[in-house]
Amino acid sequence: MEAPKEDIVTIVKGYFEERHKIWRVGDLEQRLIAKGYQPQEASRHAFMAFENFFKAKKRKDGVRVLVYLGLAAVFLIRILVMSNKIGNIAAVSGFLALTAFALVMGLIGLLKLFQLREEIVSFRDLRKL
Repeated sequence: MEAPKEDIVTIVKGYFEERHKIWRVGDLEQRLIAKGYQPQEASRHAFMAFENFFKAKKRKDGVRVLVYLGLAAVFLIRILVMSNKIGNIAAVSGFLALTAFALVMGLIGLLKLFQLREEIVSFRDLRKL
């Protein structure tokens, strides 16, 4: 007789509550296989869990990325307006620093979302789901 399987929701929730440097669909799949699920079933559940996770992450982090990139655009416009006046070197330098910070933070967030999406797509292509 087979040992009772741990609920998929519990396993998935436990995985996403942990802190990860890089989210990997394969790690969740291996965790499901270790808990007694068949490989095909584990692959499908891991893929679906990551799709749902990406949707939530895109909603939350996507807004943050848009805010940072919007701020960078506003600061850049401000720099262009101020740059024709002589004597505003300190103000222009400050806005340049703010523009660079907002642009970098926005791009980092965008790259994280892109990396997560690529992880999901490559797993789907690899497993032919």
